[in-house]
Amino acid sequence: MIGWVVGASGTWGGAVGRELLDRGFDVVALGRTEPADLVARANELGRSFTFVRLDLASPDQDRAAAVAAALAVSVPDVLVVASAATDAPRASLVQANYLAPAALVEQVAEAMRRRGSGRIGVFVGQNARLGMAGAGEFSASQGALWTWCEGLQDELRREGKVSLTRVIPPRAASRTQAYLAAQSGRNARLHAPKAGPLVAAILAGKRHAGRRPILAALAMIAR
Repeated sequence: MIGWVVGASGTWGGAVGRELLDRGFDVVALGRTEPADLVARANELGRSFTFVRLDLASPDQDRAAAVAAALAVSVPDVLVVASAATDAPRASLVQANYLAPAALVEQVAEAMRRRGSGRIGVFVGQNARLGMAGAGEFSASQGALWTWCEGLQDELRREGKVSLTRVIPPRAASRTQAYLAAQSGRNARLHAPKAGPLVAAILAGKRHAGRRPILAALAMIAR
């Protein structure tokens, strides 16, 4: 079994990578930085680990070529996108948080469709559904990805071969959470990044995992 993780050097991407390795997957990490801790974990478990350099801010043709080359080696059984850009101009946020991830998911989903099976999980913060003072640009870019995933999710469900799970993870001590706290001036209760239940939901083909948007809304009101 092969699992691809986009953003494996981040808090949640790293947790997902470790969970997949522990579940017996060989892992391919796509990103700008090779996660040394996952390399060590893979070696410890005797699993295969591959790093593919991929910058979501790179030109579309370069990114598509890198993904196509990786797909030519093997189509993953599961793809998890857990990357997010934060402090950047509007156009850069839209590119990194919506356009590039959507194109990557679409490219891999098509390969999975041709094979006849596959699982996809896409991580977004609760702010993809609920704006926060000082983080509107970030929220809008992630919100676009969330809504696009809803549309693709319905297409995939009709076919019944490939699934897409939308994931709102619990708050964790991540770079994204630090950015949101700095922008809003509000601190939130943070949790250790436990990826087990989230990965289980993705592998089971659930529609969503983690926090539900309505619960996130209530948390925002009560905060």
